Amino acid sequence: MSSDCFLIIEDQKSIASLLKSELEKLTSRPIYLADTMAKAKQIISSGKNIAVCLSDLHLADSANGEIVHYLKSQHITTVVLTGSFKEETREEMFRLKVADYVIKDTLSSIRYAVGITHRLYKNAQREVWMLSSTNHNSSMILGMLRNHRFKVSLYEHSSELLSDLENTVPSLVVIDGVQTDATNNAFELTKKVRDTFSQNHLPIIVCEDSKNITEAIKLMKYGVNDFFNTNFTPEEFYARVNQNIEQAETYQAIERLSQTDALTGLYNRGYFFEAGNTQFKKIQQQEGYFFTLMADIDHFKAVNDTHGHQKGDEAIVFTAHSLQTIFANYLVARFGGEEFCVFGAIEDTSEVEDLCEKLRHTIETESEKQTGVKFTISQGITFSGNDLDDAVSKADKALYESKESGRNKVTTEF
Repeated sequence: MSSDCFLIIEDQKSIASLLKSELEKLTSRPIYLADTMAKAKQIISSGKNIAVCLSDLHLADSANGEIVHYLKSQHITTVVLTGSFKEETREEMFRLKVADYVIKDTLSSIRYAVGITHRLYKNAQREVWMLSSTNHNSSMILGMLRNHRFKVSLYEHSSELLSDLENTVPSLVVIDGVQTDATNNAFELTKKVRDTFSQNHLPIIVCEDSKNITEAIKLMKYGVNDFFNTNFTPEEFYARVNQNIEQAETYQAIERLSQTDALTGLYNRGYFFEAGNTQFKKIQQQEGYFFTLMADIDHFKAVNDTHGHQKGDEAIVFTAHSLQTIFANYLVARFGGEEFCVFGAIEDTSEVEDLCEKLRHTIETESEKQTGVKFTISQGITFSGNDLDDAVSKADKALYESKESGRNKVTTEF
């Protein structure tokens, strides 16, 4: 099966070249060009998996927009480029269910067209959950979301949505109408979602009639991000959906940067204690067991002094990758320099001890092959602590004992 690709249909070579170069800045997926409807048909019939098409409305062999009808018949998501705007053209485009249409009169509009094309491609990986009602807008909203390639799940009962939310977090929740009955109470749903997810982590938008605008505003005070009127236009709907999703994604990207170490991609010390303390309290409430591991590259200063800081960085990155792979089910962080920490709930201490030995062996036997420098790692582990700070302190003491007794070993502090 061929991989996803893009198709640009444009008969002006300069515009086609500009569209392709701008799209190449956003994606590494193949981009095919056609300057006629005939060439576009040839590319499509060759079996290429066209994810999204960016097409001129009028071509030499498609003077009256036949290309758009053809693309619709092939079920290809399409953004239409047009030289001028007319209301009848707008109505025709949305009747044909094109994803968007853009007037190609400025560089900024060209970039908008390219941006929406790439966004439509990414939408196939974005989930939108909709809580439906007897409101007639549900089917229309569902169709519009699918027209923009979103993965849509429709819920008739809020309890089902909340249950699924325990395992998966969508990009957006859409509530069709401010429902207040016992089965689908929008206020209770929003409250329960916000008990776990902030507005920046899971945006919610609601569709409501003008006569119930007060209820929609009240719902926003419960934590809904946005609302739109039942008399919405397609442009307004898509703008609100995209804006809320992208704002949340931008926030999460910035948050992720603030939580991670730039060199290794592991969590940093600050986030380790933030997330770790939450986990620690949960483990205590459930009367469970935990472990805390401190690990440190042996003679790291010698690695830097002898082989240079570049090799030192490679040693840190390799160690981080090994930790992340071996302790994939636990909280792993770089504490700074060549020091790392791991924390998590366990059922069997021997299982974690085996993982520690696997890490020690991996670093000892694979470091030279992966980095060009042979080095080892010392570890300290504990299965106790009054709180996370205390557990880290005990693990650090065990690490010190590993260093003092010869390095390249694992020591347990009880």
